[in-house]
Amino acid sequence: MSGYQAYGRVQNATENPRSLEYRLLGQVTAALAKARDGQRGTAEFVDAMLWNKKVWDAFIVDLSSEGNRLPKELRAQIIGIGLWVGRETIQVLDGTGDIDALINVNKTIMEGLAPQPGQTGTSAPASAAAPAGRPVAGMGSVRA
Repeated sequence: MSGYQAYGRVQNATENPRSLEYRLLGQVTAALAKARDGQRGTAEFVDAMLWNKKVWDAFIVDLSSEGNRLPKELRAQIIGIGLWVGRETIQVLDGTGDIDALINVNKTIMEGLAPQPGQTGTSAPASAAAPAGRPVAGMGSVRA
């Protein structure tokens, strides 16, 4: 099953978009941490790096759409982070980038997406196992 097919399957779940994004970032961040602790250049390492980039590429697309309800300035800032993630990913793959910086960015965004006390909705723990095919999600929690 391709990542895009898995994404469609996950999108149909009852989980609210904000929780889905939180869980997805938790999964990809765990994969990055495992890759960091493993050997650079392995298929697992490259897969984790490209998965993280796909997630951020999807965020950029969603944040660029007119239906996104986040304030324009905030969208621009997050898009800027996403563009940086793309550049840093290439540098990490080339051996000159900082995988810890990518992990820290994901963790920071997760803090903003984390369920607040009294918030309703489903939220799986960030350590939840990634579905087959690794889904890609956008900032759907802010869509109309």
